[in-house]
Amino acid sequence: MAEAVGFSILGAGRIAGKTVLAAKHLAARGSLRLRAVGARDAARAAEFASANGFEKSFGSYEALLADPATELVYVATPNSLHAAHAKACLLAGKHVICEKPFATNEREAAEVFALARERGLFCGEAMWTRFQPSWRAIPGIVATGRIGEPRLVEASFAVPVANKARLVDPKLGGGALLDLGVYPVAFAIATFGENPVRVAGHAVVTPSGVDDQSAFSVEWEGGRFAALSCSMSAAGGARGRLVGTEGSIELPELVRCESLRIVRHPGIELETMPFPFACNGYEYEFEAAARAVRAGLPECAEAPQSATLAAMRVMDALRASWGVRFPAD
Repeated sequence: MAEAVGFSILGAGRIAGKTVLAAKHLAARGSLRLRAVGARDAARAAEFASANGFEKSFGSYEALLADPATELVYVATPNSLHAAHAKACLLAGKHVICEKPFATNEREAAEVFALARERGLFCGEAMWTRFQPSWRAIPGIVATGRIGEPRLVEASFAVPVANKARLVDPKLGGGALLDLGVYPVAFAIATFGENPVRVAGHAVVTPSGVDDQSAFSVEWEGGRFAALSCSMSAAGGARGRLVGTEGSIELPELVRCESLRIVRHPGIELETMPFPFACNGYEYEFEAAARAVRAGLPECAEAPQSATLAAMRVMDALRASWGVRFPAD
């Protein structure tokens, strides 16, 4: 078995609390070594590390990045800090998997990836859905011809989370698009490619200057089209569908997708395909990152850096049209 990768978490907030279950699962399998947790609050870092089986804790990010046994850092801080913290990791010689959205705009993301290439380090976005077995099965299903020629993507993510202070603060990269809409955008790009020709949409902008909800379209050559939406004030969940000339692939859960339905027009269900998670769904991104680090690869094939940049371009264009600006823009 390959040697376990020394895995550390930068940030001990809500998302770290969710994803750490997957890291513990992989540590039990020998893929990761739970090395350290770093947070600005030393007591919080120590409590998180102790509760989850990490060897060390640090009361500052700088101390974590100075740890020689840390190889791969998972950046789990607020959106507005992702790019700066990913750069700090790379400058310290650490490989990086950074929580989505990878940055607040394409320029920031491109700078991080350029630094990773310069340093010869792995760097990728923790867009966990792109690593899940269900999403990865879609191209093979399409190749069978069961839904005909893919023409339309429909996807939405609506969760009432507007009460969270960071989501209504433009200084923290708030708004529905970067936290929720990024998933429909990623699904469309994974399906139709990284070079759309047109983006358009409308948003409801909050008094604080972030997008509360939006509906938008992305178009590719040949008339392939994505109709997407997101909301942080509505309660609709996350769903997706890839529609072809003869049928569709339906994702009843876009972000925690443990099954797909293949439906033949006019509504005849051909098959339900189960893809149960080994843990909680985050294990696939961490396993892929560890595998890339061991192999000396700069990125993961499941979520290439070019796909991250393509998603950022789409979201940059939408925000510009809505007048939603962040300090890094």
